[in-house]
Amino acid sequence: MNGLNFKDIDLSSSCFEELSNFFETEKLEQLGREVKFIERSTSRLSAWMFLQLNTCLINNGKMDSLNDLGAELFKHFGVQLTKQSLDERFNIYGVSLMRKCFESVFEKILSSNSSFERFTCGFKRIILRDATSFQLPPDLATYYQGNAGDTTGSVIKLQHDFDLLSGKTLRLDFRNGKETDTDWLNKQGLEVLTDDLHLMDLGYYKLAHLTTIAQQGGFFISRYKVGTSLFIKSVEGKYIALDWSEMLNQVKGNDFERAVYLGVGKSKLQVRLHLQKMPEEVAQKRLKKYQAKQSNQPKHRRHYQTSDFKKQLAHYNIFITNAPKELLRGNQIYQFYRLRWQIELLFKIWKSLFEIDKIGKMSIARFECYLYGKLISILLGGYIQNLFNEFVEKK
Repeated sequence: MNGLNFKDIDLSSSCFEELSNFFETEKLEQLGREVKFIERSTSRLSAWMFLQLNTCLINNGKMDSLNDLGAELFKHFGVQLTKQSLDERFNIYGVSLMRKCFESVFEKILSSNSSFERFTCGFKRIILRDATSFQLPPDLATYYQGNAGDTTGSVIKLQHDFDLLSGKTLRLDFRNGKETDTDWLNKQGLEVLTDDLHLMDLGYYKLAHLTTIAQQGGFFISRYKVGTSLFIKSVEGKYIALDWSEMLNQVKGNDFERAVYLGVGKSKLQVRLHLQKMPEEVAQKRLKKYQAKQSNQPKHRRHYQTSDFKKQLAHYNIFITNAPKELLRGNQIYQFYRLRWQIELLFKIWKSLFEIDKIGKMSIARFECYLYGKLISILLGGYIQNLFNEFVEKK
């Protein structure tokens, strides 16, 4: 990303001010009553205090205890609650309040007019889609399940859609760790605007998703998934299976491209198949990974073999895209696809700076309040960074 980074900004000192900009105290207290977080007018813990407690006043979900949170309440607001009294406030009503606050911040940032194109291109939005996951304490396995190999048996996965051009989070959703990326996209659907460019890894790969993007006027770049049937069209208009051996013999130089078709039956999607020859040292690293995968298989699964065809493809980066050449030249495909590392950088920031994955033993209600609070901090952090980037760019 251009401009300032998160670490250049004192997010903790900005948190109180930004929350004040996003929430009016009276409306927030009204919201607290609507969700039944505040049931008595004499309640010592207001909705405003609870929001700040879960966003600005907590640093680490593993190290900060209820006693620490109680000390912060007394330090900043003069409110003294016992450990048990504070623990009781982390309930379904507290979760509902934090979820409503998160949705409000999300909606306001998403609808803001602040937009800053970091480079010139023919796409209105460049949507990076990816997920990050982390393990939770075993007590939360009932609510967030992990796969059999996970240490604690409890994992949460955060699904994230991010527009690189505006710097905005478009979708942020936390899910069960067992749910695959494709299953999530099946359930939640795709939001596509004309001239969007979607960048997704193979975890989201599904022909129906690619077809939806194309039908709604959007574009995509994806790696080719080995095993996906590709076709070429004969002079007579018939679809013929692509002969990979014949095509690879035609590859000259470092880049090669041809028009192919994806799909089954009569409904097929035309795409550009782009091959980029990789240096020999890169290909050898890939082959070593294939061999390591084979050797790490359990004894009863040692029949796994890396096919000769897959070994041959290890020498290429292979992409498919439906973007026309006037929008995306062949030598730009890999450059654009590499923009995906930006969302992985965001995930690293979430874990290193916001410590979103540091979770100690706590109730499910306290955890979800904590997580919503962290997500609000992340949204505000991105919003602040974007404002700084715009200011620096203009100056």
